[in-house]
Amino acid sequence: MVTNLTTATTTVVAALVVLSSVVKSDFTLTILHTNDVHDRYDQFNKYGSPCSEADAEANKCFGGYARLVTAVKELKAECPNHLVLDAGDQYQGTLWFYKYGGNVTSHFMNWLGYDAMTLGNHEFDRGPEGLLPFLEKVNFSVVDCNVDGSLVPHFMDHINKSVVFTVDGQKIGVVGYTTQDTPGISAPGDVKFKDVMTSVRDEVKVLADKGINKIIALGHAGYTMDKQVAKIPGVDVVVGGHSHTFLYTPEDGTYPSIEEPEGPYPTVVTQEDDVEVLVVQDYTMAKYLGVIHVTFDDEGHVKSYSGHPMLLNGSVAQDNATLKELEPWKAGVLAETKQEVGETWVHLEGDRTVCRRKECNMGNLIADAMIFDNLRQHDNESWNDVSIAIMNSGGIRNSIEPGKITIADVLHVQPFQNTIVVIQIKGEHLRAALEHSVAGYNPCDRTNLPGAFLQFSGMRVQYDMRKPDGKRVVSALVLCTQCLVPKFVPLDDSAVYKVVLPSFTADGGDDYGVIKNNIVHEDKFDSLDSDVLVNYVKHEEKIIQGLEGRIVFVDNSDECRVAQTPRRSTANSADRNVMQLSVLMLA
Repeated sequence: MVTNLTTATTTVVAALVVLSSVVKSDFTLTILHTNDVHDRYDQFNKYGSPCSEADAEANKCFGGYARLVTAVKELKAECPNHLVLDAGDQYQGTLWFYKYGGNVTSHFMNWLGYDAMTLGNHEFDRGPEGLLPFLEKVNFSVVDCNVDGSLVPHFMDHINKSVVFTVDGQKIGVVGYTTQDTPGISAPGDVKFKDVMTSVRDEVKVLADKGINKIIALGHAGYTMDKQVAKIPGVDVVVGGHSHTFLYTPEDGTYPSIEEPEGPYPTVVTQEDDVEVLVVQDYTMAKYLGVIHVTFDDEGHVKSYSGHPMLLNGSVAQDNATLKELEPWKAGVLAETKQEVGETWVHLEGDRTVCRRKECNMGNLIADAMIFDNLRQHDNESWNDVSIAIMNSGGIRNSIEPGKITIADVLHVQPFQNTIVVIQIKGEHLRAALEHSVAGYNPCDRTNLPGAFLQFSGMRVQYDMRKPDGKRVVSALVLCTQCLVPKFVPLDDSAVYKVVLPSFTADGGDDYGVIKNNIVHEDKFDSLDSDVLVNYVKHEEKIIQGLEGRIVFVDNSDECRVAQTPRRSTANSADRNVMQLSVLMLA
């Protein structure tokens, strides 16, 4: 039984059912939604890493498909007028995807019983060819109105711009959309992405012309874009993803876990004609299940609403049939990844809210590992022919807690399987890349955390965010390779430097065209980024990586100083203190 579905919510649902029986023109729909699940099929700890036996025994685990299935089953039974929707990025994030790709995704999404999903950027991480088998296997609708895969054979056979569901005699339209940034942050190949606002507006009109007056926009473009989509006439509800935004409206001033909300659930956007549109999102990893009950009037406008994200913690029973179904898949993952490669005596911080905003010790470790890898193949003319490594923070996907480090841990941190590249590039273009690193930087916007923010080794960089875009690098020092004693010297715009980096960035990912288009020479290696990190951890044996002042904001702009109302949480205070120390500003 789902014990944390509050009595208040149950009462509201019952009241809505009674109301709908009295006012015949009203219709209540329950939307159960997820986004950015990122292959969390098994339960996980508070950091999103695999749940240890100790945490499991102490009932300190969250999420996992077995809990998600329990919650969905019971809510579907309790709320017969329902839709189960996913807003993309089911792919990527754990070893499950590393081993099984989209096969495990299609299997368990079918198992749970989704009605529709839209595509996230990570669904394209293995190219259209890695997505097509998934599209062929799923038994629910995939909707995306701004994706054009016409150049990829059979791709568009499995995608519709929208779908119409009939629920208790009512027609519900669902329109999908995906971030236009996908080509810069994934690998969609010949799949193109059109303007989100224009595409959604056009498809909503198509549905409206068919007499559909209840329309859900199901999107993967981030909370900011979701609120823009909500302004499109005809849209009633926006179910979003991509920014991993936690929305919550506390009834008593407390929150269910350590996450602090970016806004209310739902966020209400009022259109010019005073029509209210609801925007919801469900954090990430299916730590929660989004639950929103919406009552529409006979014109299809939102009349009332209730609900909140439902925390899938230890109080939610794991569905036994799902646990059994997971067993062979889980065994295959564990068999390949349980080998220990080293030990860390410190918390290796890989949280996106840290590494995409400031120096983080996980970023330092990964960048140092790339330098170490090149030490084994340098040209013997200097202590090392490459002293600079850069790592896009979007490629850092997890933290590692103190203790033994396994191959599984490493692959959770670096799941993308990029290869290592050594490029030669002029100092002026390297400086421009550093400027691009902070081009989208806003420490107070916790929903927009660009993965382009760089971590590095062999550099000391100071930024002044009070200066205009393109002029924010006020100091850049690089480690000298020709010095008998390595030391930091100013970056010379006219000099040519060797830089080691992931293939994703060398190929222009995260919009690093300034790198891709200005490579003087390039050497590609077969080493996978995860293997490079494994080898470095093996060599070091005991990891004590810290912060070294590699990235400094001279105006302290890495700290958001906006005054906030004190917030309370029902989470354990020790858990909150640990997270606040490592994250400083929760997202």
